[in-house]
Amino acid sequence: MRKAVKVLSGLGCLVSVAAPVIAALAYPNVNWLFAFVLVGVLVLALNIVFAEDPTPQDLADEIERLLNGNYGGWDVDDFEHQRIRNPQLRGLWQKSMEIGGLPEEWVNRDEEVKNHLREIVRRLRELGADHGAKLDAS
Repeated sequence: MRKAVKVLSGLGCLVSVAAPVIAALAYPNVNWLFAFVLVGVLVLALNIVFAEDPTPQDLADEIERLLNGNYGGWDVDDFEHQRIRNPQLRGLWQKSMEIGGLPEEWVNRDEEVKNHLREIVRRLRELGADHGAKLDAS
């Protein structure tokens, strides 16, 4: 079932990219509409390039909120789809996903898994304290 959903999702992405190109070729008199697609792609690309990594404290707070079940809206999706460039932060984020599985299920995990996630939160807070001390020294 998951594989079918993944294929359909990929197909949807393909259609959303290919449809404007096909429309531009099929209706050559309205090529100016294709500029909107380019602007959209440009905005997405700039968003990725200029996105900032979360601080270790922010990432620890997110994990703790998800672990306690105090989340809402898009919090789970935002956590799952982060693009973290810092290798230490990215490693701890990936480890939290590997240990805990899906973040929306962390609340129902056994205490052993929760303790592993709490350990990641502790390490992130230590990393944040070290990071803050380095900034103060500069």
